[in-house]
Amino acid sequence: MKLSSEKRSIHGLCEALFELKSLQDLLTDSSNKFSGKLLAKLVGVDTIPFVLLTKDGFLSYKGVEVNHENGQEESFTSNYFRIESIEKEGRYATISLLRPLDIHGETPHSHSDVMRLKKTSNRIKVDLLNIYAIQTLDIEFLKREIIIEPKW
Repeated sequence: MKLSSEKRSIHGLCEALFELKSLQDLLTDSSNKFSGKLLAKLVGVDTIPFVLLTKDGFLSYKGVEVNHENGQEESFTSNYFRIESIEKEGRYATISLLRPLDIHGETPHSHSDVMRLKKTSNRIKVDLLNIYAIQTLDIEFLKREIIIEPKW
């Protein structure tokens, strides 16, 4: 049985997303009686960030997050995601937005200004037929500490 090119591309994308999800689950769920959650402690994160490419460019969504310092809602747009779940036989995946932050903890103006990615509770169900490619990102974006040393 031959698969159409549409089915092949969804199949490859699903495989990649299943792999990401299993790696994330390994980071968060792996534990043993001798070393506890050593793997998660060594890696320092429970998320593998990625971007999704559509025919029009990077997939992006608007999100909202409450600023805990002032209690105000802040909106942001993100191209960065975390896999939450994927339908085994379907063509849909649930992803959450990772909020990009610059060196000052503000929304960056360009991709080159992103210094950190923050997990949010914003979740989206994505139709994988509209996705052309996936690209994972360096996990350092999730755990990067920004230290600014004084000039003198």
